[in-house]
Amino acid sequence: MDFYLSTSIDAIDRSHIYHFLRACIFQSSFSSPVEDKLIQGCKVLDIGCGAATWLLDLSNKYENSYFYGVDIKPVYPQEIKPHNLEFIEADVTDRLSFNDDEFDFTHVEFMSFVFTPNQWDFVLSELIRVTKPGGYIEVAGRRNGYVGEGPIFRKLTDASNYIHCF
Repeated sequence: MDFYLSTSIDAIDRSHIYHFLRACIFQSSFSSPVEDKLIQGCKVLDIGCGAATWLLDLSNKYENSYFYGVDIKPVYPQEIKPHNLEFIEADVTDRLSFNDDEFDFTHVEFMSFVFTPNQWDFVLSELIRVTKPGGYIEVAGRRNGYVGEGPIFRKLTDASNYIHCF
């Protein structure tokens, strides 16, 4: 599979800005009810981690948890990373190398346009396979269009569209 998103410094900077803008607006970097697990210590998987902004932020906040980032291209930091974070270069459409029921929280973001419907079927089955019973799978991203979004989401999307113009 080809890498879909830009790996330019500007694109990576925009993804960092978008992450922190969204986290500020929503007062969280996730919507699943996993904060207690993250504080106590759990295993977290991020598919399509890119430059790893989400992982770096959470791995610094939740030092008792262990984080894994998977991406088809090694855009993530090679040298500097927290002790509780590991990056793996892999194509999720080829099957994940993790055991069944390994993760408490599995996260996918900004991948809505990357996979075909058939690939999504496989990717979601893989996420279910590697996530523990009672664990959480969070699929997040942006849409191109405004059907039923509230005013806060609209402000966030408008702000991120403005950021993308730089």
